[in-house]
Amino acid sequence: MQEQVAFERLVKNEFENATFDDLKRVALAIWYEGFVPTVDQLDSGSIGAACYLLDRLMRYNCVTIEEQRKLITVINELADRLPMANPDYTNLSVDKAARKWGLHRDLKLMLKMMIPFQTRHYKHTKSERFNNE
Repeated sequence: MQEQVAFERLVKNEFENATFDDLKRVALAIWYEGFVPTVDQLDSGSIGAACYLLDRLMRYNCVTIEEQRKLITVINELADRLPMANPDYTNLSVDKAARKWGLHRDLKLMLKMMIPFQTRHYKHTKSERFNNE
């Protein structure tokens, strides 16, 4: 499943190395296809990034309540495995949600680029999203 591979690339690497294509693939799969990533194999260094990514993506209005519940369950499972971190709430250049999960980097600029994909019109054309596959 390409969404799972993209998810793992996003959370296992530093966010400054993230690609928009990976974020787009994961976001659209979560928003419109009910994708819930498998997180059993994540190491402790990837858990905070996974929690942040899922926490941010599930908050968009294109995610149903049922899908939000599934993602919250995954986040809670991951949070139980997350080493205790002291969030740095003084670094205001980093997204507050990222700081909450102990991160020093975020995806806020790329997330802003996802706005055109959060429309009812887009939902009807989702099958065309990756024509190059």
